[in-house]
Amino acid sequence: MHVNQNKLRISTSQFPVTGDIKQNAKYLSRHIQLAASQSANAILFAEGALSGYGRHTMSFSGYDWGQLRRSTQTIVELARECKIWVLLGSAHFLSSTAPPTNCLYIISPTGEVADRYDKSMLIGHEFERYSGGNHPVVLNLGGWKCGFAICYDSHFPELFARYRQMGVQILFLAMNCAGVKEVTPHVKLLSKLALAQFRTRATDNRMWIVVSNSSAIHSCAPAMIVRPDGSIRKKQLGCAGLLYHDFPDEQLGMLYNDKMMLLSEEEVFHNGTPSNHLRILNRQSLP
Repeated sequence: MHVNQNKLRISTSQFPVTGDIKQNAKYLSRHIQLAASQSANAILFAEGALSGYGRHTMSFSGYDWGQLRRSTQTIVELARECKIWVLLGSAHFLSSTAPPTNCLYIISPTGEVADRYDKSMLIGHEFERYSGGNHPVVLNLGGWKCGFAICYDSHFPELFARYRQMGVQILFLAMNCAGVKEVTPHVKLLSKLALAQFRTRATDNRMWIVVSNSSAIHSCAPAMIVRPDGSIRKKQLGCAGLLYHDFPDEQLGMLYNDKMMLLSEEEVFHNGTPSNHLRILNRQSLP
């Protein structure tokens, strides 16, 4: 496996995401400033880290889009001030009649939205709440080819195979599997399944996977770094904080699967019907 020698320090965040945009924004700002003070070049946040997710956004009916736009602009300005890539989990407004997308804004150190990943693989309740995306996103961060995914995407090996085919070395995955009232057998299963999937996707595709999750009550997984050999570094479950990792990371064990799965260009990478709204086609716009 060829190891990129460009130096990159990433941080991945976990904090208890709520439905309060202003409260979320305070955590986001604090973690961006802390990561920058530790010389991080990029920081990943959880799914819906600014907008809220799950029971906080059950329909987006009456949602305060004005507050989301103002808070997003504040984060964009902070990214520029701190000179750091900010990978911001949020929701992207389309229209008063079309549901928003579940997205990751990829905000550059110059304070611009370099691109936006819209969650491709929706699940259950999300089909009525969100519009689906249908495009992978690959960007160069500090000399490293990076891809982006959100939560349920991890259940689809073909998405990761496509990213490997596109040369991705680091995959940033934002999730929000937290905030449930009790630890049910289903929650326990999700916790085991998440770790197994991340290890499998990383080893199958010889890539690092950087994970951020909400640390709200009964979170199923902490923020973590999954190496291409399947080993994992992770934060303590359920407590707010940051995890750092420096690249290149040459402390790897045995690597598997040196045969790349080649997919056709016609392969479909979405679950449900994606939107063709003009605001989803413009991937540099704010909410």
